Amino acid sequence: MPQIGQAQAGTLKSIPKLTRINGDDNLKVIYRNMGNNHAYPFIWADTIPVASGTTEVVVASGVKFHGYDLATYASVSVTPSYDAGALYVTKDTGANTIKCTVANAGPGDLDVFFMVGEDPQIEGIYCRGNNGAMPNYP
Repeated sequence: MPQIGQAQAGTLKSIPKLTRINGDDNLKVIYRNMGNNHAYPFIWADTIPVASGTTEVVVASGVKFHGYDLATYASVSVTPSYDAGALYVTKDTGANTIKCTVANAGPGDLDVFFMVGEDPQIEGIYCRGNNGAMPNYP
């Protein structure tokens, strides 16, 4: 097996390295430890209050991490704590703003979950537990 111990070049990528993932004792956040006192939050949750009579709420605006605009590169999940009726999430990638529109006006809370990153290519992820070893590329 001549490939062992050699980095793959070209369009193929090297095997991923270990990454330290940390949580916080008090905050609703999981972040990637980048070393040298740098942290990259990529999963977090927030509770957004909806005032009485309000049907549209800005849940995030201007958030950007390491070149990732939240409106462009985040998955957002919103769960109302009251009967909000139909619920819509709108992403304005030009203004980097995420809004939530509900059919039934508040008062109440919206529980919002964010996950930052690009969409994965699932067929390119190999694991001994579910798909055998990584294919042997020439």
